[in-house]
Amino acid sequence: MNTRYAFRKYLLVFLPVIMIYSCKKSDKGFLDKTDVGQMNQNTVFADSLLTFQFLNGVYADLPTTYYMDNGVTGGGLWSYSDASDDSECRWSGTTAQAAPAFNLAQFASLADFSRFKNHWNSAFTNIRRVNVFLGNVDRSPISAGRKQKLKGEARFLRAYYYYHLLRNYSGLPLLGDRLFGLTDDFNLPRSSFAETVSYISAELDACSGILPLNQLPEDYGRPTKGAAMALKSRLLLLAASPLFNGENPATGGEQKKLAGYENFDANRWKLAADAAKAVMDLNLYQLVEDNTTAKGYGFYKTLTDRKNSEQIFQIMMKTGRWYEGYLLPVTRGGQAYSYPTQSLVDAYPMANGKMKDEAGSGYSESDMYKNRDPRFGYTILYNQATWLDKTTNKPTPVNLYFQAAGDGLGTSNSTRTGYLFRKFCNENAGGNYGVTSDIGLVSLRYAEILLNYAEAENEFQGPGAQVYAAVEAIRRRAGLDPYQLPGGLSKEDMRQVIRNERRVEFAFEEAHRFFDVKRWKIAEKVLNGDAIGMRWVKNGNAYTGTRFAFETRVFLSPQMYYFPIPQSEINKSSLLIQNPGW
Repeated sequence: MNTRYAFRKYLLVFLPVIMIYSCKKSDKGFLDKTDVGQMNQNTVFADSLLTFQFLNGVYADLPTTYYMDNGVTGGGLWSYSDASDDSECRWSGTTAQAAPAFNLAQFASLADFSRFKNHWNSAFTNIRRVNVFLGNVDRSPISAGRKQKLKGEARFLRAYYYYHLLRNYSGLPLLGDRLFGLTDDFNLPRSSFAETVSYISAELDACSGILPLNQLPEDYGRPTKGAAMALKSRLLLLAASPLFNGENPATGGEQKKLAGYENFDANRWKLAADAAKAVMDLNLYQLVEDNTTAKGYGFYKTLTDRKNSEQIFQIMMKTGRWYEGYLLPVTRGGQAYSYPTQSLVDAYPMANGKMKDEAGSGYSESDMYKNRDPRFGYTILYNQATWLDKTTNKPTPVNLYFQAAGDGLGTSNSTRTGYLFRKFCNENAGGNYGVTSDIGLVSLRYAEILLNYAEAENEFQGPGAQVYAAVEAIRRRAGLDPYQLPGGLSKEDMRQVIRNERRVEFAFEEAHRFFDVKRWKIAEKVLNGDAIGMRWVKNGNAYTGTRFAFETRVFLSPQMYYFPIPQSEINKSSLLIQNPGW
């Protein structure tokens, strides 16, 4: 095929028509996505409402960058948490799906498998849409001030989609503001990792100078100055991390430039620390803390309230019970899509802040859920944990023990590990009853900024007082008592503390763990070998537990550190270089 057509399906502008998305008043607000017909370029940008609607279409596809079971959607891995050591998802028993194929390294034809390819396709489609918007919005009859704000939003969305591509594929073809026509050459090479990071960072700097500190109430969910700065913090932390900064697994040549930096530079950690500190210094955000209602209740509230002092950027979703519908057990109206591992359970400290194997922790294997970090109980449903029952309208025990009717391990469409997730679920709802929820897809929140800062600062110059303060703020909000860390920790000790705090704080949240173990370059250690669950057997009124392997996973380095550039795109373009190992 002629290489000039490599990106045509993603970059062409209004040829001859475009799809418009409506923003009618509804429970999804400005993200409501409705086809109002096919309109040409002149019609759309001559009308202020249709101009807004066009940009809303870019917002409407943001869920494709987020990772949850059943897709939420966009057809990536069924669950990126499933591809980490934190969980297993409902479809993992069938190798036809991408997640188990990833876990078992069964890649016979996955370089062009739709569940990898769709992330590439969707992101570039929306980058093209942003370029169309920026190239035409000036002739729209919108006020100059509003027009400037919309340009800032559009550039943020473009940077967001580029970041999504970067963490999956590394160095990318950078389109800038170009609008391609039929006679243009589409045969674009990938820019280096360094160039891609610099481009996204510069775009976010520009956005932070345009976007407001706070959106109007009716515009909640649109990005702000803080959102642009927070995404830059995440970007620079990724860039400073071992996989890209000093431990690039590519062997050399152009591929090495694409896969990461070609050298180690400790100053990249400083840049990441500075970016996180800039968000902190805005003094706009704070952790939601409430240890009076119950220990760790602030953690629960920040993940069930649509708007609070911790949220920086959410991807808006339709109100309802869709978290509850996906995650809760079938006896509570849910579909039981995702199953935590025993490895994740073991990562939670005890309520006294000690890890389970530390002296004085109080841990008992036979009563392992007693006196744990409150975040554990707000994240994971375990055998005999309670949840609201539709019949009694009271919390009653969930039976996840072996062969328990309805929800038990070993029964149809229920847990494969002995656990279910309950994170983001409202305690006063089931999958089809109780209160409705309005939380969106939580993308950027202040807890991440604190842990980004702690990690980067610790790596740059060790565990000083500010590192301790950031980590201990997270632990205090969690309800640990005492929450303080031991004094005199080494850089290596503090690194392990921070990594574990990230794991338990962000479990099942936008695939943090999946990308963390990759950027730390520890995936070949933690994603190889047996994945463990817990089988509880009921004996009268007592339960006996046994750890068991539900899957033996394989991680191939360097192949699985990167997604493959879709083979169909490689075939079209002689300039696109494939990622290491594919």
